[in-house]
Amino acid sequence: MRKFTALKTIAAATLAAALLAGCGGATLAPKGALAVGTGYSVSLSRDWSDISPLYYSRAKKVKILSIDGPGLNRLFVSEGLSAADPLMVHPTKGDNKNAPAPRGKANMSYSEQIEFVTNSLAALDYQKVEASAPKPVDLNGQRAVRFDITAKTSEGLLLRGVAQAASKGGLGYYIVYIAPAEHYYDASLKDVLATMDSAKLP
Repeated sequence: MRKFTALKTIAAATLAAALLAGCGGATLAPKGALAVGTGYSVSLSRDWSDISPLYYSRAKKVKILSIDGPGLNRLFVSEGLSAADPLMVHPTKGDNKNAPAPRGKANMSYSEQIEFVTNSLAALDYQKVEASAPKPVDLNGQRAVRFDITAKTSEGLLLRGVAQAASKGGLGYYIVYIAPAEHYYDASLKDVLATMDSAKLP
């Protein structure tokens, strides 16, 4: 019970901070096709909230979705990212000379894409970010890699995640899910994997 109360407190604090920093509010991302950039889409198996507008500082080519709130689950879905585009940007430090967000490069290998995802999560102040169990997946004839993630918040809360990375035409396409290991990760995992499976690259 104490752990659940702590999770609720963290979620409330995170949401409040996001609302204060944001411009506008969250919008509905309904079940069905979700367009992500030109010619690229995924299919959501349930309703999510698009919380991207809550973040004044964020990667402009990435949608951020949630079901229960930013502190309890987040799904990052990127359009094609070039070497100039970040995947994640610190919500308060932003992306600038003093706090540059990680960038990838064109035509990365699977191992380089995995490292790019873990570095991006670390830029959000997550600690001990580690990737494991990479496996190839097929996205309608396009090969990709899917892998597990573990990390901790600065308060010591254990997080779990799963990420998917694909390349096409020199661009990287990413879907990253992160949530507290207790309850919230498993609660939405089935929907996250369905979304990953549905990705249709341009």
